[in-house]
Amino acid sequence: MGKFYDQQVLSQQSRYLEEKGELFLQLSNHKMDELETMIHEHPVDPGERLTGLDATGNILFDTYDSSLHGQRSDRPEIKAVLKNQTLGRSLRPSDTLKKELLYIAIPVKQGKELIGILRIAEATDSFWPESAQMKQAIFLVYFILCCLFTFALFKIIRQRNHPIETILPVLKRMIKEPAHAETIISNSSQWNELYQSVNQLSEGVSQRYQTYQATEKQFYFLLEELTIGVFLLDENHRIRFMNQAMKEQLAYFYELPEKAAFESIISESELIQMVYRLSESVPFIHQEIITHQQNKRLDISLSYFNETQQILGVSYDFTRIHQLEKMQKDFVGNVSHELKTPITSFIGFTETLLDGAKDDPETLTTFLEIMQKEAYRLEKLTQEIIQLSKGDEITYATETINVHQFFLQLSNGYQTIINEKQISLEINGPDDFDFTTKMALFYPICKNLLENALYYSLTGGKIFIDFSANQGLHLTIQDFGIGISPEDIERIYERFYRVDKARTRNTGGSGIGLAIVKDSVETLGGTITLDSHLGVGTTFTVELPLLS
Repeated sequence: MGKFYDQQVLSQQSRYLEEKGELFLQLSNHKMDELETMIHEHPVDPGERLTGLDATGNILFDTYDSSLHGQRSDRPEIKAVLKNQTLGRSLRPSDTLKKELLYIAIPVKQGKELIGILRIAEATDSFWPESAQMKQAIFLVYFILCCLFTFALFKIIRQRNHPIETILPVLKRMIKEPAHAETIISNSSQWNELYQSVNQLSEGVSQRYQTYQATEKQFYFLLEELTIGVFLLDENHRIRFMNQAMKEQLAYFYELPEKAAFESIISESELIQMVYRLSESVPFIHQEIITHQQNKRLDISLSYFNETQQILGVSYDFTRIHQLEKMQKDFVGNVSHELKTPITSFIGFTETLLDGAKDDPETLTTFLEIMQKEAYRLEKLTQEIIQLSKGDEITYATETINVHQFFLQLSNGYQTIINEKQISLEINGPDDFDFTTKMALFYPICKNLLENALYYSLTGGKIFIDFSANQGLHLTIQDFGIGISPEDIERIYERFYRVDKARTRNTGGSGIGLAIVKDSVETLGGTITLDSHLGVGTTFTVELPLLS
């Protein structure tokens, strides 16, 4: 606008100078000499300069400098007239006045012949200041109009965008805090339906998120309570979840760090290799591994989900099942062997007698004594198996006994083996200690522990039986025999398991005595502990509570 206004001012000033020059020409009848005389007699306005030139551009007179002469045909305004234009105009600095001038050149003609040129010049500083003030006024008005227009446009846009400005923060809070329901309250009837829809959407999102959280919490609680190990890895192989069963299987007993790399938690190399083998082409892996820290047998299944790039691991600890299977095999083998031995003896001695040995009274008596011994052994084995199979199904009668007298009577039954092995047996405890217990369970505990001590004691050894009252009965039976190795201690209470199979078979042991002891102690609500070292001896400690 400023540039356009400046052009208008120049055009208006040019027309003014042109009209003034035409007036001079009319008064001088278009004659250069009369024009010069008139200008000298009537001086021009201050700030204006009139110059007369001939038809070739040579200066004839000049109101600013009367002695000024020379050629001016190279000036733009003069060039325009010399090229037969009706008017020449130029805005440029003056070399003579040292200021910017507006030059207007008007041709002077007689008929159609150019006889001279009248050039009128005016300094721009005579009209630019007023023009600048007017331009400032115009700019101020324009600026006010633009502000009014902008304000009106802003109000219109704001009114149109008011629903967006109201709803957008609500939507952002819904995304950031989906559990919290947002409500828009507005008196605008125009957008009321939209606001109500957003309120319903916010409430629905909040309810669904709370339901999702509750479901997720229940799901993780269920996973945490499972006896099967479960863990979940994200796309960067960081642990998102690991239940307690999995921690126990991996021997990790610390608080799980947030977004921890699975290599920092899982130290089993085989499991780490399984994780890295998973991919889109191999989405499932099933493998059995044995942990190095706890020597556990784990059945692990890993699944890779292409949609989320997450890995779900499920681990089942079948260490106990493996042990039970081994125990079952050993149990069946030992029972078969124990039953086979006396039966084979019966068949062999019977066939021998039928073949004619029955006619020899001495041989007959010897064979019958051996067969009787094997029959007693078979009967004892059968009774022990029956005793183990009864479990907790039988109700046992209670009886009060003098513990010291009980052990004296019990040891008298083994006097023969005590004398044969020259064993020193000591019973230490109060003579007047009476203990109420279930004799059907208490008797096999003491009998089997004493038998083990006698069978495994060396010739000339010692056995100590110590008992005392300790909120019940505290009983220890200690021998200084062959002892038990650490490997055997782990399986000593298994049925038909024997530390020294050859020695036990020679002494008539069946291998289920300690299994009966453990079951009987647990039935009475007590505990049994074992301390043994090879070549040093063995000590069994039994704690039995008072019967209510």
